[in-house]
Amino acid sequence: MNKEARPLESAIFNYYFNNSNGDDILDSLEGFQNSDGGFGRGIEPDFKLIQSSPMATSIGLRYLSILDNSDRGQNMIARAVAYLETAFDNKRNGWYSVPSNVNEYPHASWWEFRNDINMTAIDYSWGNPTAELIGYLYKYKEYLNNLDIYSLINYAIANLNERTEFNSEHEIFCYIRMYNTLDEEFSSQIIDTLKLAVSQLVNLNESEWINYVPTPLKFIEFNSENFFGIEHKSIDQNLDYLVDRLEQDGKLLPTWQWDKYLEEWEIAKIEWTGILTLEALLSLLKFNRI
Repeated sequence: MNKEARPLESAIFNYYFNNSNGDDILDSLEGFQNSDGGFGRGIEPDFKLIQSSPMATSIGLRYLSILDNSDRGQNMIARAVAYLETAFDNKRNGWYSVPSNVNEYPHASWWEFRNDINMTAIDYSWGNPTAELIGYLYKYKEYLNNLDIYSLINYAIANLNERTEFNSEHEIFCYIRMYNTLDEEFSSQIIDTLKLAVSQLVNLNESEWINYVPTPLKFIEFNSENFFGIEHKSIDQNLDYLVDRLEQDGKLLPTWQWDKYLEEWEIAKIEWTGILTLEALLSLLKFNRI
């Protein structure tokens, strides 16, 4: 983590494992935050868009929420909220993940902005990243000036609860992050639907975990006490798998790759290795397996 990962993931690693303060995390995050308050600059390694995007800003806020007890962190959060209010799309009642100029920078094929649908394929799922962003705006609603956060929460809840079949684990990851920010009066309204979604999407077959599949631990956030119906035996099996992989390789490699911009992919691959290894270590820490 300290030799190969990005400074951001290295700083988060040292925050949790070596008792460092959060200054290094904020230093790294400042390098990804643009003057408009949004995040970009490749904080999500699969698209290297310099300018701000809602998707990149969701990642920035995900990390900032670790350090929201500092004035410096709060200032960065306030600026990100201001960006999200500006980027909000009224017709969508949410956000598109990235703007069209994502195509001008190296990116994975799934982040390609398609002119025939005027969005990326990611945007077929309304809640990715909109649900997660609504959660952060609720948590930091004192910085809102224009958006009606309660109307957005109710819309997000209805959007989820009207469904009985789910095909995007990433959208459900975003809803789970939203769930973790909400008071019980709201979170209680979606818990049953989230359990249903997780039961449909989670992959419990260890032989397939070497591929790009949603394993049990992907649905369990570090700060969450709700496992959404995933049984402890499946969690333990997933933890054992991570231990075996880390003992064997010392890191976790991405289970996907780009089909173009291959030189840039080699850099992104190393960045993702740091992110995935950190996620694995935090899962092990959460369940007292370090």
